[in-house]
Amino acid sequence: MHESGLFLNDWKDADNQVLIEQFAIPAAELQGIEILLASYCRDAFYGEAFVLFSRDGRLYEVNASHDSSDGMTGQWEPEETLIEALRYRLENGRLGSHEDGCNLFADELRFLLFELEADGFR
Repeated sequence: MHESGLFLNDWKDADNQVLIEQFAIPAAELQGIEILLASYCRDAFYGEAFVLFSRDGRLYEVNASHDSSDGMTGQWEPEETLIEALRYRLENGRLGSHEDGCNLFADELRFLLFELEADGFR
């Protein structure tokens, strides 16, 4: 299929362990899933995370954020999503882009969605 576990930005060169630590979840929470893309960006005051994974032939996403005083504990709340929904948010919103329009993970997500479709993922 595709390369598993594309970790970007502040999570570059990381693996599933960073998700366990940052979200304070048990390792069992990640069993049976394939991390497709995980991105985390932070500055001095704010951090923002996006995780896309597949489980049992379905796509799920996790969106989380925090300010300087707290972390992402308790924000691991996977929501089922669709390729079409992600693509819509990429094109009509700011999914994967910073407020100033700079790419955070939008380009990588676009490529991944095309790859998933080419592989027959629905």
